Amino acid sequence: MVNLFRVDFRLLHFQTSQTWPKKLGCSMIIVANDEVVKDTLRISLMKMSAPGGIKLKICSVDDAVSYLLSEESKSGKIELIVESPKDAYRICKDVPGLKELNVALLKGGEGKRMVSPSLNFSPEDEEYLKKILEMGLKAESYVAPDDKRVSIEKYL
Repeated sequence: MVNLFRVDFRLLHFQTSQTWPKKLGCSMIIVANDEVVKDTLRISLMKMSAPGGIKLKICSVDDAVSYLLSEESKSGKIELIVESPKDAYRICKDVPGLKELNVALLKGGEGKRMVSPSLNFSPEDEEYLKKILEMGLKAESYVAPDDKRVSIEKYL
């Protein structure tokens, strides 16, 4: 069962590996990203930062979907982290029962507009966030567990 579904370009870092799992009582962290599974250095760094006693699964988006559809995924509390709204959408469209999306951090860059200190949207990001909202998911921006939640609709 997914307890936190988060978009965070940093993927696994202190907050997502230490703060969130403790707050939610997670038994597993899934990092779903097609590029990171090809990068042995990033995989090694994520494994080193993973908290003890919590399973870490680093996989492609398609493999995450397969796992989330399996019976095995129903028994624990999962923190699911993706890098982009596009990856979030790919999961949302294939995994029933997801209700909320935490759009926490999207990095800036050329062609992106800053909508908050932690969010920079490209036109593609906006397109996928709109699709996610149309599916009925609640999408909010907050970085830490106790932050004020802001509806993504405010930024679109």
